[in-house]
Amino acid sequence: MLQTQDWLLNPSNCPGFETYEKGDHVQHGPQIHHTEYLVVKIPKRYALVNITDRVNEVLHRSKVQDGFCYVGAMHITAGIYVNDAESGLLSDISKWIEKLAPFGSAYEHHKTGEDNGDAHMKSYLTNHQIMVPITKGKLDFGPWQQIFYAEFDGLRHKRILVKITGLAQHS
Repeated sequence: MLQTQDWLLNPSNCPGFETYEKGDHVQHGPQIHHTEYLVVKIPKRYALVNITDRVNEVLHRSKVQDGFCYVGAMHITAGIYVNDAESGLLSDISKWIEKLAPFGSAYEHHKTGEDNGDAHMKSYLTNHQIMVPITKGKLDFGPWQQIFYAEFDGLRHKRILVKITGLAQHS
């Protein structure tokens, strides 16, 4: 069974972040649709890392003041979720996920030559996307809420989609 030290748990940033890839920016009158991709290569196979600051940077570039921010993992062995950025909670979440979808079990998926059956199950537990409202140019969170990227088959390049749609500030 994996131990907590086998996981990268970072409540404050995203080790392994490499770059932003611009997708598209379309504006019709006050309506804006903005798309970017966060490119990451997490330095461990398993991780729960805070990407809120990265999403906020995309929001700032979008110029949207009122609307919605979609964040989605673009891989079937990763997830996106919202929760508290507290290190003890990250440890508890990693232990809970590992208990429900343990590494090394005899998954049917492994008969295909893969070794990441647990990663697929783990991603199912964390969801693959979230939607956050935007109010007055900021992510409209409740107390303590942050956006986390959950990686379950790391050590390779992956992308996270950030799509923001809404209204620009009136002049």
